[in-house]
Amino acid sequence: MVCNFVPRPLEFHPRAIKVPYYHSNVDSDEVMFYFAGETAARKGAGIVTGSVSLHPAAYTHGPVRAAYLDSVNHTKATEMAFMVDTFRPLGIGEGARACDLPDYPWTWAGRGPRKETNE
Repeated sequence: MVCNFVPRPLEFHPRAIKVPYYHSNVDSDEVMFYFAGETAARKGAGIVTGSVSLHPAAYTHGPVRAAYLDSVNHTKATEMAFMVDTFRPLGIGEGARACDLPDYPWTWAGRGPRKETNE
């Protein structure tokens, strides 16, 4: 399934949350390519123009905390991206492994992985 994200007006209610809610696609892997505009929901998470993200099936994801809190001030979305939801698991090739951002999955937790200590 292919989904397009294009510039658009957002919800009009003054207290509406205007970024995507936290969710998990239990039936599919989700790959998203960001090719223009600002991706407000992932701002500060390493997602910029030219980024590709992968959210494996059942991986819960959504906006960064700051985007969620600031969403009431937004009136339009300027992102341009497309997403592919697969119905079979994806394999990760050498090219994807070479440009992986290991801290990206932690942007939902608000912290990083626990470091091993030798104490």
